[in-house]
Amino acid sequence: MPRRRPRDRLTLSPDWQRWIADNLLAGAPHDEIIATLLGHGVPRAEVDAQIAAITASPAYVAAQRHLRAARRLELVARLHRQLDATRARPRAVERCAGLDAEAFFERYYATNTPVVLTDVVTAWAAFGRWTPAYLKERFGDVEVMAAMGRASDPDYDMHTPALSRPVALGDFVDRVLAAGESNDLYLVANNRNSDRAALRPLFDEVTLPAGLLDPARLAGSTALWFGPGGTVTPLHHDTSNIVFGNLYGEKRFLLVAPWETALLQSTRGVYSLVDPERPDLDRFPAFARANVRDVVLAPGEMLFIPVGWWHHVRALSVSINLAFTNFARDNAYDWFRPGER
Repeated sequence: MPRRRPRDRLTLSPDWQRWIADNLLAGAPHDEIIATLLGHGVPRAEVDAQIAAITASPAYVAAQRHLRAARRLELVARLHRQLDATRARPRAVERCAGLDAEAFFERYYATNTPVVLTDVVTAWAAFGRWTPAYLKERFGDVEVMAAMGRASDPDYDMHTPALSRPVALGDFVDRVLAAGESNDLYLVANNRNSDRAALRPLFDEVTLPAGLLDPARLAGSTALWFGPGGTVTPLHHDTSNIVFGNLYGEKRFLLVAPWETALLQSTRGVYSLVDPERPDLDRFPAFARANVRDVVLAPGEMLFIPVGWWHHVRALSVSINLAFTNFARDNAYDWFRPGER
């Protein structure tokens, strides 16, 4: 708001100066900016002087240059969104079988396109064998780290290290089966349980697809997930490509492409503040334009989640999953963190 300084010389507060700069950069008509300022009691001479000073400042000139670059990039993203909308089923994710590694990398990996592989997990000895009862019987005495008390923390996924506790896997199985539908307890990727030596025999029952995943880089590149129905991983993106194998139960994925720039208005690091199951369009109106793909992953299916794709995950039942990032192609994109810029 306008404020008076010594000698009764009327000047504009920093808030009003920023308001002028924001509206000029956004392309608002000069006459509307002037009319608003005059309506708040700013003399015309002061209005003209302030606009002239702002547009002549080096900071404003630099801001114009960066804004032009941002608008060009937004045009590229808009092109992707518009072309994506022409697909026959723009909200669907393709399912396929019989895909060799070369075809996968060319058709999906290199094009940043999600796909459900229906014949990878079904070839594992683990498929049909990994159940809660099996995990308890074979590995019940193994100590694992589990995130517990998630329901009391609104930022439970970001605070996984603080919420994680050691527990015998057999005891954790009992808790999961007794929990009913719950988001309170979960074995998640950040618990790093798949790297535990005592659980290494699990991988004797997993066959890595030839040429797709690199067995020499298995350590540190896998994640074991296990929890009750009702567990939720909030909307976020990862900085690497992932294949997520579903061995037991069902999970629902809501996926949004990285070129849906509406999500960048609601980011905290790699997380989004939007709940895609119940989006608050009053708070995040731009999300209404986003194309959300909806995938329910059945037992025996594997979802390829391309780097940068936003995904929200809900377990529809007790579930056991194994994910991998050790692709036979480059998979280092830690620089992709638009929410932190």
